[in-house]
Amino acid sequence: MAMTIDHPRKSSWIPWVFVGAMLVVILVNAVMVTYAINSYSGLAVDKPYERGVRYNDVLAAQKGQDALGWRVSVNVEAGQLVLRIQDRDGQPLDRVGITGRLERPVSNDAPLSLVFTATGAGRFVAPLNTPHPGQWDVKAALRHGDDQYLLVQRIMVTK
Repeated sequence: MAMTIDHPRKSSWIPWVFVGAMLVVILVNAVMVTYAINSYSGLAVDKPYERGVRYNDVLAAQKGQDALGWRVSVNVEAGQLVLRIQDRDGQPLDRVGITGRLERPVSNDAPLSLVFTATGAGRFVAPLNTPHPGQWDVKAALRHGDDQYLLVQRIMVTK
C-alpha cells in the first residue's frame, strides 16, 4: 500500500500582491521624478559662469566692507523694517544713503522696493508691505561718503 502525503496547496495570489505593490512604488517614483525635472531649472543664480569668474572681486569687496567695521542690525518692528547703523566705534551713522529691496527666497516673484527714512541716531525705517508672511531677504546698499556696505539679511515677516 502506497502512502501519499497531501501538502496544503500554496496560494497563487501572494506573488501578484508583491508585483502590484512594486508597480505602485514604480508609478509613484515616476510621478515624483517627472515633477522634479519639470519644476526646477537647475540654476540658482543668473549667469553662474560670470559670477564664478568674478568671485575674487566679491572676496575683495567683502574684505573692504569688513575693514569699515560698520555694525548693521535689521529688525521688524510694528510693520516696519528698521535698520540701525553704527561705525567701528559704536557711534551712529546718520547721513547714509540706502537703496534696498525685499526678495522672497522661495519664489520667483518680483522684488519689492524698500524706501528708507532716517529717524535719527543711525536709525532708518521702511514700511513693510509684503503680500505674504514668511521669510524674506533684505538686500540693501548703504553709502556714506565713498564707503559702501552691502547688506543681505533674512527676516521673518508675520501678519
